[in-house]
Amino acid sequence: MFYLQKNSLNDLRLLVRFSEDEAASFGPPVTITHDEGYHVVNNDRVIQLSSGRLLAPAASTPDVEKVNHFVSHCYYSDDNGATWKNGKGHVDAEKRGAMEPEVIELNDGRIMMIIRTQLGYIGKSYSSDAGDTWSSMESLGVKSPEAPATLRRIPATGDLVLVWNNTFTEGAGHGGARTPLTAAISKDEGETWKTVGNLEPSPDHTYSYTSLTFVQNRAVLSYWESGETQSKLNCRFRSL
Repeated sequence: MFYLQKNSLNDLRLLVRFSEDEAASFGPPVTITHDEGYHVVNNDRVIQLSSGRLLAPAASTPDVEKVNHFVSHCYYSDDNGATWKNGKGHVDAEKRGAMEPEVIELNDGRIMMIIRTQLGYIGKSYSSDAGDTWSSMESLGVKSPEAPATLRRIPATGDLVLVWNNTFTEGAGHGGARTPLTAAISKDEGETWKTVGNLEPSPDHTYSYTSLTFVQNRAVLSYWESGETQSKLNCRFRSL
């Protein structure tokens, strides 16, 4: 179980606990982000590579109030989460930086990172050394507001699926409202994308922070949806 512990505006940490009894109880916490700073790790982001390495993608800043510029990178563990190291490289971007990363292992062995930006598109970067160092950020070729996106591989087909807010409004706060919530498919390892359709089309609500897993022949998602006012959020569950 990975979770965040927020101590202050310059101290946000990612920790993990392990259960040996199907989550009836959990062992002591292990700190992953052991260096100083404010480390954002989104829900449903830690992955295990085919080699067994665990990757925890993080966006870090010294102080979210005074600095508020993020760089993205990965913490990794080669002993099933007992100990963690910070990767040597990071990804940066203009304006507020490279935020809320997601990572996936490609068929050729590289790791692709997708990144929230303030630039009107989702960023991407590649690692050829299992998440230790990263290439300079470029565009994924998908427009987006300043909002997180979720990336997965569909077990039945091997295609990649992207779930994100398919919109961008120049000059609007955060690049526009987080609606609609849309799905796209890539059959070429993220080089090109074809929009499938909107999961949530309502212009009167916003949707964000999606988790996605596959159970049998279904895609199972959770995310938040804005309520009657922007200060109230509902938890949404979808099985498709």
